[in-house]
Amino acid sequence: MAIVDDPFEGDSNDRKWDTGKVIAPHFLIILNRRAARKRIKLFEQVLTLLDAAGCTYIIRETHAAGDAARFAREATADVVDAVVVAGGDGTINDTVNGFDATSPPLGLIPLGTANVLAHEIGLKIEPDIIAETLIGGQRLSVVPGHVNGRVFMMMVGAGFDAHVVRGIPGALKRRLGKIVYVFSAINQLIRYPCPHLSVTLDGRPVTASTVVVSRGRLYGGRFIMAPDAKLETPELHVSLFPRKGRLAMAAYCLALPLGLLNRWNLIGHVTGRCIEIHDASNGPVQADGDIATTLPATIKLVDYSIVILVANRD
Repeated sequence: MAIVDDPFEGDSNDRKWDTGKVIAPHFLIILNRRAARKRIKLFEQVLTLLDAAGCTYIIRETHAAGDAARFAREATADVVDAVVVAGGDGTINDTVNGFDATSPPLGLIPLGTANVLAHEIGLKIEPDIIAETLIGGQRLSVVPGHVNGRVFMMMVGAGFDAHVVRGIPGALKRRLGKIVYVFSAINQLIRYPCPHLSVTLDGRPVTASTVVVSRGRLYGGRFIMAPDAKLETPELHVSLFPRKGRLAMAAYCLALPLGLLNRWNLIGHVTGRCIEIHDASNGPVQADGDIATTLPATIKLVDYSIVILVANRD
């Protein structure tokens, strides 16, 4: 493997033509081995292709929350050509919380359960496509959001959505995959009464039983939540589930995988700059598939962009 001992040694300009085109990039790869357990072979295949292309990289493994953010914070654009996340959406979320306006581009080796961001940017989970994208992919500038100061790339959810996420032990998700969300949803339909939340959209009050604030179209993998959202457009798309109660939420849960939420206009969509969500019990808030904070929550766009490496398109 072409691993270097120190990611901060050497002059990155030695690896570029005068045009700035990277011909043998140097990566920091942040690996969440627990998330990658079922796809470790894919990870190894990507490394083999990077080796064959003459790339260099250092692998740093996460062991606790915050590790990925710390690794990313230490990796500056003058010493690495990209910070590559080998893990799932949760590892991506942790990583981008160490990014700022000067950070290197973000690359993906999707190894998680849902891989929402990878699907959103059209990155096929195939070793050759992933390696090609890391080495010479196009660059997409994306303005993330933040909830109570926590950065997110794809979505934030409050209400039933967040209670389902909170009810899933991480070890069980890694073992069972997406099916664990079904079990948790059934459990929450029994335990959680699905009341209305108090929501303020740019100062205008509304009510909803569940709120999902999105930067992209997709949710939970390849399910379409916000059909008009585009990562490259700096907007927050707010999906409002208007009906409260367990029966209504059970109907929403069935409609989502069938693609009927939007086809039958079961939920409403608006855009906003500042979304505030409250409830009476300080309920959970999920960001990119992991619990990030509790209500009340304030959601806005950050004031900088993150560059993501995406597959070349004809």
